[in-house]
Amino acid sequence: MSRPNQEQGQSDEDYRMEVHRLQKMMNNMSCAQQQRPLGLQDFSVSHALGKGAYGNVYRVRNNRDGKDYALKQILISSKNEGIPQSVLREITVMKHLAKKNHPNIVGLKSVFHIVDEQCGILKINMIMEKCDWDLHTFLRNIPRTIPEHQARHVTAQIVRGLDFLHSHSIVHRDLKPQNILLNRDQTVKLADFGLSKEHSNTTAFTTLVVTLWYRAPEVLLQSYYTSTIDMWALGCIVSEIYSRQPLFAGQDEAQQLTDIFKKWGTPTGKDWPSESVIDPKSYPIYKRKSLQELNRHMSPLAMDFVDKCLSYDRIKRISARAALNHPFMKPPVMRRVLQPLHANNK
Repeated sequence: MSRPNQEQGQSDEDYRMEVHRLQKMMNNMSCAQQQRPLGLQDFSVSHALGKGAYGNVYRVRNNRDGKDYALKQILISSKNEGIPQSVLREITVMKHLAKKNHPNIVGLKSVFHIVDEQCGILKINMIMEKCDWDLHTFLRNIPRTIPEHQARHVTAQIVRGLDFLHSHSIVHRDLKPQNILLNRDQTVKLADFGLSKEHSNTTAFTTLVVTLWYRAPEVLLQSYYTSTIDMWALGCIVSEIYSRQPLFAGQDEAQQLTDIFKKWGTPTGKDWPSESVIDPKSYPIYKRKSLQELNRHMSPLAMDFVDKCLSYDRIKRISARAALNHPFMKPPVMRRVLQPLHANNK
């Protein structure tokens, strides 16, 4: 196999460390103690759950314990330039997180690989917890607006997952409804760490973060960012939990910024990142609309929480740790919850 794709600024030493880390992962096949390492022969494939950039996700059953899992199979052709950094990242992060066993992070149970020399393909197999739905599917198949207590219960678990990641210096960087998983018992788990990354106080701009609709302005403005880009994404997601429609929905980066500014007001003065390469005069001055205008379904507490998540100033934007103490996070009395009507239990 040729060397992995390198991000800008990655040194040869960084590359060697990544390869060494991957080799250790593959040698240490399982994340838990097993009588013998798990292999593909230990699982019966049920059906496909989804398709990604580098492979497919399947529902599988462990022939040893009879439990159902999700198999993410990543296919790397020898004709490619190498193992993508997103794959290396996801394995690294999930192996690390698996040792912590947080209830709001999807668990990685095992990692093993198969080399198909005849086809020239490396198959990396990740055995993970299986959940019933992702949030995107869930919201589009519930019969009516989500109850307040259920919205708060879901949001609180997302915040706890983010606080756990950020406390371990990990930024998710691709938080969106499709990467938030739910079970019938209303347990919520964060998933898909292909774009996650260790962070310092500020991280240099890269375009490889966050699906467009959930992307923080400082990223769109090509500025520096912190872990609070995940909180901007969360603010957008909480609004969507209530309305079942994206809050900001541009078709490209320029349109996304325009949509944010038209609804949330054009940032001025200190709210415009000083490091941005984009001239603030490039955009008209739009007046901010209220959240009540933008989403009439939200409660006052939810609006206050979203408002704090969507601060233009990344320093003033609420952190995951601070969000845990927001009144919106107060444990609700869980009554009857909505379940999707037409979405199959994966």
